[in-house]
Amino acid sequence: MNYSQRYYLQKKAKDQGLTLEEYLMRRGVNTGNTPTVKEPAIISFDKVTKLSEIDIPEGLLKFNKTGLVIDTLFSYEGGIGCGTNIMATGDPGVGKTTVLLHTMANLQLKNPDLKCLFVSGEMGRRQMWKYTQRFPMFGNLETIFMSDFTDYNSKDVLEQLFEQGYDYILIDSIAEIFEGIKEDAGLSQKEAEKWLIDLCVKQNKGENERGVFTSFFLIQQVTKAGVFVGSNKVKHLADAHMEMKKESEREGGGTFICFSKNRDGNAGIKFTYMLGNSEIQYGQLVEEREEVEEED
Repeated sequence: MNYSQRYYLQKKAKDQGLTLEEYLMRRGVNTGNTPTVKEPAIISFDKVTKLSEIDIPEGLLKFNKTGLVIDTLFSYEGGIGCGTNIMATGDPGVGKTTVLLHTMANLQLKNPDLKCLFVSGEMGRRQMWKYTQRFPMFGNLETIFMSDFTDYNSKDVLEQLFEQGYDYILIDSIAEIFEGIKEDAGLSQKEAEKWLIDLCVKQNKGENERGVFTSFFLIQQVTKAGVFVGSNKVKHLADAHMEMKKESEREGGGTFICFSKNRDGNAGIKFTYMLGNSEIQYGQLVEEREEVEEED
């Protein structure tokens, strides 16, 4: 019995005030454990609208600048949009955390009125202290070490903290956050991913105490083959996918950033950078890449 047949028979049974099993038994059908089929939900389509009638809050149209040349990579406007999500992936040691902390620290210095937050799911206080010795500007960032809150449910910790309202939040890494949420709240991987998506979208919409449209930088892991770790739902949460890679020694061994997806700016452009002892040197847009991730 397929879905359509089962739904039809269940409707007939309901008309007679019977369960599906009772109805089939009266017809002489031995059902065994015939599954119950839920009726389709009544859906309101009030939110279906014409594109010309979409009303976007002015705050969602703002782009804040870091003052670095990397601004031109994030968007055509030359800055990082409000209410957006940027996924950053790359091999270990390529500088994901350093580059994004550098971006966030400069964003905070350039825009003192912004509230920027670093969520450290991997590094503790000692490791971050060493970071700030190399990059003193990192000390300007409000930071939460998840290792300081092991006596609490990490789900509650992040929900209550984000409710305060931050303009920009960097999470390193979402894989570590997933593991904490799964253990503390007893969620499956799928449920943990849905929780993160819902939380980000809520903050993107400005549903927090300050009413600000939060933007997220989400660091995620990749496999040895460079493939994104996680479901497509998490991947599609991102407005931009920032890939950080290292060239082979034959190609020079340098590091570069390339957006495989970017709804606010260019994608498929190679942008070089080099980590120094206390600064990051950014290069130029040097090469177009042929394969670019298709828009959702």
